[in-house]
Amino acid sequence: MRYIKQRLLAVFLILLSIGMIYYGWYKLRVDGVYYLKMAAFAPLLGVGGIFLVFFPSLGGTPNTTKEKAIVMVVFVVGMLAGLLNWFLMDPGFFGF
Repeated sequence: MRYIKQRLLAVFLILLSIGMIYYGWYKLRVDGVYYLKMAAFAPLLGVGGIFLVFFPSLGGTPNTTKEKAIVMVVFVVGMLAGLLNWFLMDPGFFGF
């Protein structure tokens, strides 16, 4: 039962991310509009939540260079997931 608070936060972040992604796609399908920031950053929350589920001890402020590098890699992966979600929602914005 170690790191229960971190894992509960992780589950909350994952559920929040799923809800935000669903709502963004729902608004796009029904109203034809989407929220740019939500499309880009909701997947970042999900990736961060998944990271916390598997590595709850790395939650909080990173202390070592290795921890900082790991956090930056997770952040980059989350931003790439957000960029992919945004691209799938509006491929015309990217000029393809």
